[in-house]
Formats: sequence, C-alpha cells, structure tokens
Amino acid sequence: MFKFYKKSLALLFIFSLSFCVFAEDLVCKTKNGSLYISYTASARQGDIFSIKLIAKKEPRANALCKVSDAKASIVRVGYTKSPASGDCYALKDKTDTYLCLLPIDSMLKPGDFNLKVSGNFDGVDFSKEYPVSVLEKDFLSETIELNASNTAIKTNTSEKRMAQIDKLNKILFSVNKDAQYAAGTFKPPVTSTRRTAFFGDRRVYAYSNGKNSTSAHYGHDYGVPTGTVVSACADGKVVMAEDRISTGWSVVIEHMPGLYSLYYHMSKLEVEVGQSVKQGERLGLSGSTGLATGPHLHWEVRLLGVAIDPDFFVANKLY
Repeated sequence: MFKFYKKSLALLFIFSLSFCVFAEDLVCKTKNGSLYISYTASARQGDIFSIKLIAKKEPRANALCKVSDAKASIVRVGYTKSPASGDCYALKDKTDTYLCLLPIDSMLKPGDFNLKVSGNFDGVDFSKEYPVSVLEKDFLSETIELNASNTAIKTNTSEKRMAQIDKLNKILFSVNKDAQYAAGTFKPPVTSTRRTAFFGDRRVYAYSNGKNSTSAHYGHDYGVPTGTVVSACADGKVVMAEDRISTGWSVVIEHMPGLYSLYYHMSKLEVEVGQSVKQGERLGLSGSTGLATGPHLHWEVRLLGVAIDPDFFVANKLY
C-alpha cells in the first residue's frame, strides 16, 4: 500500500536496530559429547527468537554426536498454548549446528515467556526451559482512504482471489529443511531509502461505501516511481512469480526453511518459478499493480507464515 503521512511528503529512512540479548547453556552431556544451546533471551515484537543447538564431541569419540527430533517453542508464563513453535534442522555448512528460528508476531502482547527445547542427543532424550522476554515496539497508526476500485479489490471474495490467497499461504507456511540458501544479512530491494509506510503500522482502511476494516501492515513500502529496479534481498529460490488480484505482479523468494521474502505491486517480472537468485540480482521493475494508491514497492518477510520486520534481517545475520 502506498500512502503519504500527513506530517511529511518525504519520510527519511528510519533504520531500527533490533534489540537482542543472547544466552548460552549446556543442554545435555553424554560420554561421547555435549550439547549446548545459544538462544535469544530478549527480542521485540515483529522480530525473531533464534535458537542454535551446537553438538561438540569428546576428543576420544569416533564421530560427532547427532541431534534428532529437536523442537523449540515459546509459551507465555502461566499459559500452555504456544504462539510460535518449530523444528530444529541441521545446517548444511555447519554440521555440528542445528537451527530454529521462531517468529514474534507484531500483535503478540509483550511479556515473559519460556523457551522450551526438547529432542534427543546421542541417544539421550532432553527437555529444558529458559526464561525469555518479548519487548514492546512502537508502531505508527494511519487511515487509508480507498477509492471504489481499491475498495472492490479489498472486499473481493471471489473464488479466484480466495484461491490465490490459499496458494500463497500454502507456500508461506511450508518448511523445506533442505532449502538453505542464505546465511548473512539481507539488503533492501531498492536503492531508495524513502519509505511511505512501515512494518507493523496499525491501519484503518476507509472504504468508498462508508465501511472500514483494520489490520497491521506486513512490510515496508518504498515510495519509488514505476520502473525502479527491484533486487533480491538475499540468495534464494523463486517460488512464486505471477499476477495476483490484491498484490499485482508479485515475486516470492525462499531463503531458508520457512523463511520467505515478498515483493508486491511490480510492473514487470524478470524471474520465473524455480529460478535461483543471488543477493542483489534483478527481479523486475516496481509499479502500482493490484491494490495500490500510487507507484511503490511493498517488501515483506515471512517466517513460518508470520510477518516479520524486514529491518531485523538487514541488521542481523541469520546465523
């Protein structure tokens, strides 16, 4: 969505470093080795918890001890339902390390949680809990006036649009543990730093028929003219490249298991599904297709289906 804030016609790029505190602990020890955990102890709404299990073998052991069936979840203190959980997977380039990235929804109420980790190490079952905190982040609020055309798109419940939403969700909630393409930091998809909307903005959509709806903004909008080059934020594989009713010409790239970047409202696509791309590689040109009130690029990042602040990945390495 493209929109100018009333206070300024040209907002400066606000780079927000994520607040992360890491902790370490010995999880399990056997005669053949030890398993350590490194995890995010504090993180903000819209960021992630990063959990790494590191296996270290004893000098006399014949082979590296293996981790199996490892899972991680966060549970609010005093509750049983987990807002985020996932499997740990072995890293291809670090055979002693198992990674799990858990999303923190921007709408999740801040507070105290427990990180629960369980699995099997060298034939020994383990289960441990660690205190973690979700910290509050400030989000902007805005009202967006939609004309009749955009109101029709926003309220479209046709079979075609529902099928498009279902197709995208199936991609964003899928986790392929072999899909390990990116390890470092992300780069913004355009060279411009001028943003017209931000991740987590609390929005009210005012329809042309007098009704309205509310939601949170899932990404950053760059106020760039039609025809601006759009580039991949990190190495990955193109898993969607098509025209959609809501988001126009759209590209989705898979970077790591369950981690995707999305590029919306483009005027031209220059990649296709199944294509491998490198960070900075050209994906196409920006535009104003789909539900848009003007030319811009919407850039979004999803982890296990949950929208995460793209700035987090610009400021922090994946592992």
